[in-house]
Amino acid sequence: MEQIRKKFLEEELKSDGEVINSFQELETLYIESFEQTTKKKVWAVGPMCLCHRDNNTMAARGNKASMDEAQCLQWLDSMKPGSVVFVSFGSLACTTPQQLVELGLGLETSRKPFIWVIKAGAKLPEVEEWLADEFEERVKNRGMVIRGWAPQLMILQHQAVGGFVTHCGWNSTIEGICAGVPMITWPHFGEQFLNEKLLVDVLKIGMEVGVKGVTQWGSENQEVMVTRDEVQKAVNTLMDEGAAAEEMRVRAKDCAIKARRAFDEGGSSYDNIRLLIQEMEIKTNACGSVVDRDGNKLSFLV
Repeated sequence: MEQIRKKFLEEELKSDGEVINSFQELETLYIESFEQTTKKKVWAVGPMCLCHRDNNTMAARGNKASMDEAQCLQWLDSMKPGSVVFVSFGSLACTTPQQLVELGLGLETSRKPFIWVIKAGAKLPEVEEWLADEFEERVKNRGMVIRGWAPQLMILQHQAVGGFVTHCGWNSTIEGICAGVPMITWPHFGEQFLNEKLLVDVLKIGMEVGVKGVTQWGSENQEVMVTRDEVQKAVNTLMDEGAAAEEMRVRAKDCAIKARRAFDEGGSSYDNIRLLIQEMEIKTNACGSVVDRDGNKLSFLV
């Protein structure tokens, strides 16, 4: 891991700038600060998830879903608008069996409809037994458990979804922003804690679940980081009709509008893509070719 990080830093130092999956209006201060500090250009060309605008392309994004997308849509269609909590921690975050059970019990006691994605690598015998023998039967009328890959973008964009419990990975963060859905933040490691700060303290469209430390990879015997009571409290606070939750929903919808404006023709990301292409054309014309990392000339077509 350290070697990978070092290689990234070396390549970054040699680059003319960075292309990021974000948009200018979301991170204006940070983009400008980065450019001033590094003397390098930043092209914010996202959110790239907005390339997918219909259910078919949203469902096809990423890996093949481990469940029937039509069944998932039918279930969502049966729920009231803004009533469903979507829970997903991505493909890298590790969650112990004890924590998975505690999370499930918190969702159950919240009494809110939910879709809970448990990644394929978490199919541990004790968790599977608990899910099949007890949990799924108790929540069958208001809960859906997806084991493996889920059509996250399609789910988030559905009108029934009113909250997103997320590990704060950047793809999930930006997809939640584009969906206009307020989030409950549950970071596990790395920059996820910075993304949590963006959602909670800067954009004010998220609330912390109460994570008190970093989840270490391979820590199967680690104690529970978040209790069922903390899960229940966060879900109920976000999904209930209090003034604070309503203000968060309004801000989340506003962020989604800004994201679409940025990505559509005439928006900041649309213009940045055009400027990036122009920059590539200038550099290609200046040297007559583009070279790879080994110095070999590559043909380049814009």
